[in-house]
Amino acid sequence: MEENTQTPAQEGGIQPTTGTTAPAAPTNTEEREYPAMTMEDILASEAAQDNQNVSRGDIVDGTIVFIGQDGIAVDIGAKVEGIIPLNQLGDESVTLEQAQEEYKAGEHIEAYVVRVDLANNQIVLSKKRAEQDKGWRVLEKMQENDEAFEVDVLEKVRGGLVAQVEGIRAFLPASQVDTRRVNDLDPYVGKPLQVKLIELNRKRNRVIISHRAIMEAEKAKAREATVGQLTPGSQFEGEVVEITDFGVFVNLGGIDGLVHRSELTFGRFNHPRDVVKVGDKVQVQVIDVDEGRERINLSMKSLTQDPWEGATERYHIGQKVKGKVTNLTNFGAFVELEPGLEGLVHVSEMSWTKRVRHPNEVMKEGDEVEAVILRIDPKERRISLGIRQTTDDPWSALPDRYPPGQPVKGKITGMTDFGVFMEIEEGIEGLIHISELDLNRVNNPADLFKKGDEIEAVILNIDPVEQRASLSRRRFLGGGAPTPQQGGQGGNRDYVSQGGGARSDRYSSGGGQRSGGGRGGRSGGSDYNYNAKDAQQGGKISTKLGDVYADLFAQFGLGNDKKDEAKTEETADKGE
Repeated sequence: MEENTQTPAQEGGIQPTTGTTAPAAPTNTEEREYPAMTMEDILASEAAQDNQNVSRGDIVDGTIVFIGQDGIAVDIGAKVEGIIPLNQLGDESVTLEQAQEEYKAGEHIEAYVVRVDLANNQIVLSKKRAEQDKGWRVLEKMQENDEAFEVDVLEKVRGGLVAQVEGIRAFLPASQVDTRRVNDLDPYVGKPLQVKLIELNRKRNRVIISHRAIMEAEKAKAREATVGQLTPGSQFEGEVVEITDFGVFVNLGGIDGLVHRSELTFGRFNHPRDVVKVGDKVQVQVIDVDEGRERINLSMKSLTQDPWEGATERYHIGQKVKGKVTNLTNFGAFVELEPGLEGLVHVSEMSWTKRVRHPNEVMKEGDEVEAVILRIDPKERRISLGIRQTTDDPWSALPDRYPPGQPVKGKITGMTDFGVFMEIEEGIEGLIHISELDLNRVNNPADLFKKGDEIEAVILNIDPVEQRASLSRRRFLGGGAPTPQQGGQGGNRDYVSQGGGARSDRYSSGGGQRSGGGRGGRSGGSDYNYNAKDAQQGGKISTKLGDVYADLFAQFGLGNDKKDEAKTEETADKGE
């Protein structure tokens, strides 16, 4: 009976509860087995999971939790919150108050993971590094594409300039600022500049930029367009880019040419910077092109009118002109009559009476002077001027004021072996020959006189053409004409006409320098050195004017016969 008996449970009813626990009915679902885990295992597992999710160098997005003294706490989804120190918020360190004003709890922020130390519950973040990381990626892409970009120059440092690119400091060497050397970098500070990357090294935090690379690229394009037009005679408008002692460099568009200082202007100047300055726009003409050496010679003055064209129509000999003193030399002064047209005033043409050794005794550079044109040579492009010709020649009226036999008094201004020079009036001197110094024979004038002594004499002859005067102290003392024993040659002699007026010990005879009893002859190149030995021994007169003055002596009663001598003495007595 028991085997046929079925319980309600077997029939689908509820099995009654008994005191003992019946084993669970087996199911078709497969049972899973889990290994036993301690608390340390669980913490290590969580730490390992978090450590994999956040690692150094990651860029993470987080939410600001709070702002404290240590920095900004940011929830980045890790077990612990990350901290952005206040000095890692930007390039400049900020205070707590500044951070609280700029950042608020709940705002999103991007940061760079600097350090992960979960064992000590610490994650250090940096907003500044995140921005730099983004900047480095931008720079790498720019370098890859060889892009040009604009930067703001922050400051000048030793060797160049510093700019900021995408939050990263970049260095611009002085050699990369321009295609030419730049000595003054101050004008670039605080201004935008187009640059290219020439070096990028993230490990060494090194960024080098160049403005020169862009200029050279632009210059190469412009050069190709300009070179084909460079033919002798072609004209361009260019910009002055550099000034040197020997000329000016002008940029024609991608290529530079040289205007030599001789091709700048027809006018006189001391330095090319007196004519142009850097940045000027100028018109130039191509003289020649040396493609092998990449040299282009240009001219500015060829595009202006030559002042010598028509000069002989505007100026003539004897004309009074005014001009500006542009240069002083040992031999004279250059006077500019008009731009590019100058004349020379020789020292011998500066004064009738004054001994001018250097032009600076009479004038200085920049003075406005009046002169007379003495000579024009358009072939040689020379004009000779004279300043003394603007006033009357004092020598022209001298023979009227000092006729032969006229007594004069003056100081000895110079001494030679053949006589002494005596000042007749200011700036005018006469020669007393050694044979006319005293009643007795004189072998050495220094035995009787010294420079500065005041003596008296009579006029023998004055030549206004050669500007010479001859005097006699002997005749003032009452002596007659010198005898052969006294150094004469059978009667009176004109020591001026014989060259006795030359002051060879003090002045040169060439170049129109003072020579003789007064100024040198107008021929400027005559040699009036007197040979005392020849005169004493009856030698040949060493001047071509001797015959002319022999006739003048006869007219003034200075001949050899007694009648002429008596007339001379009578004239001298009347003069006294």
